[in-house]
Amino acid sequence: MTDTKKTVRKPKTVDAKAVEAEVSATANKTIETAREYAHRAAEAVLERATSLHAGAEKATATIETAAVDSVESLAKVSREIQTAMLDDAKAAIAAFEKTVAAKSVGEAFRVQADYARAQFDVNVTRAKTVGALVAQAAQDGVKRAQDNLAGLGLKFGKAA
Repeated sequence: MTDTKKTVRKPKTVDAKAVEAEVSATANKTIETAREYAHRAAEAVLERATSLHAGAEKATATIETAAVDSVESLAKVSREIQTAMLDDAKAAIAAFEKTVAAKSVGEAFRVQADYARAQFDVNVTRAKTVGALVAQAAQDGVKRAQDNLAGLGLKFGKAA
């Protein structure tokens, strides 16, 4: 048989301090990269939260403006009605005084007929005025809603 020699290899000597330094450097680099990533992610979240807050503030302001406008329109109509009621009362009292002062039944009927005709004309004019106020308020509301929806579309269109 042939004589085989067993060769024993000597293990390489590893500098433990060098390996430890390399592992430590790699770990530090990984930790620093993770910190940078976390910082960028936090900044992005903060930016998004700020953007959402600004959008919510704008939506609240829009709702507030719409509510104020609606209340103003309602108040305007209410004032018109109150003024109309006062004017009607004054006209009725004036017609009553003329009727009482009439010297004949025919004159009293004429005063009442004139009052009824005048009040009819006044009421037609008032109905047109109130109708115009309501139409204008509705038109303003629709325009505001369209503008708001268009603004939301632009806002969400950018986010997508």
